[in-house]
Amino acid sequence: MSQYLSFDKITKNNDGLVYLRTADENFAAIGYKEHGLRHAQLTANIAGNVLKFLEYSSAEVEMARIAGYLHDVGNAMGQNDHAQNGAIIALDILEKLKAPYDEIFPIISAIGSHEDKDMAPPTAVAAAVILGDKTDVNHTRVRTPDLAVLDTHARVNYACQRAFLRVNKDTMTISLELTIDTAICPVIEYFEIFLSRTKFCRKASRALGCEFVLYINKDKFL
Repeated sequence: MSQYLSFDKITKNNDGLVYLRTADENFAAIGYKEHGLRHAQLTANIAGNVLKFLEYSSAEVEMARIAGYLHDVGNAMGQNDHAQNGAIIALDILEKLKAPYDEIFPIISAIGSHEDKDMAPPTAVAAAVILGDKTDVNHTRVRTPDLAVLDTHARVNYACQRAFLRVNKDTMTISLELTIDTAICPVIEYFEIFLSRTKFCRKASRALGCEFVLYINKDKFL
């Protein structure tokens, strides 16, 4: 990576922090799950680790971390088209940091394509960001513990006590391991809500030459 661009610089960039805070405040106002700094940092960590464990270059690992961190900044402008808006916002942030365009474009491409469920990810960086984003299912993202007011999407997240993405280069598998409290929601509700997300993770894994495996409460479903 160039001297102008690093994950550390991005996380300290005030513009990025403002966009992420605004996006989360927008969702909080309507009671929607957390989309702020926690989600950004976790997505960045997972995306970077996916490529690191698959032995991609250090530059690609860093770009995946940056794209993962910035992938939801577009939500500051509204949820509709947030991926494309986020790519434009990220372009502005990265240009101000004087990053070279051969480093900018893989990042904004990953951000702009992270919701394109009908298409294969265009790059390894994009695939890693999808995996980081779509595997963040956890009770901590739900803003209220009142089950009486939770819709199915929120209830599934609230029921998930643990989510871990395991990358195995020897077997070329990427496994999502979930622990779900079935007293809160049955496993079938996970598939009712997240089937398209699961298929997207499989598509992203295959773009990296891997197979996607899903475990729920230690039972293998894929």
